[in-house]
Amino acid sequence: MGARLTYAKVIDRERYMIKGGRVHPSLESRVEVADGSDRAAAFLVLRAWSEDHGTFTEQWRIVTPGGRVVYESTPREIHMATNGHIEKLEDEVNDLEIEYPADDYACIFVLDDREVARVRFPIIANASTDGD
Repeated sequence: MGARLTYAKVIDRERYMIKGGRVHPSLESRVEVADGSDRAAAFLVLRAWSEDHGTFTEQWRIVTPGGRVVYESTPREIHMATNGHIEKLEDEVNDLEIEYPADDYACIFVLDDREVARVRFPIIANASTDGD
């Protein structure tokens, strides 16, 4: 297994659209929670795998700063037919219950039951989407 994570972003869906609806280096990962709510706004988990051929199973999970799993994706089988191919994937999460906002939530990516990458992102309360 030689799949490599080309990029990964965990971002508020509305913010993603305001920022152009495409992945670029300055697109910061962040999830937003409305003031007084315990639910995250809809957010996307965007990623791309490259440099491998063959079949592997991908799964990811969201964990709190303390390490508690608050969301786990359904395993997905990915078939990469040729070297150099980039497989772009997108999942949307709605209505995730958040105990508390913090700067160091993590999205952990697993291939064939082995952790291969970890992306940290903040969950921000009462955030604005004014282009900051």
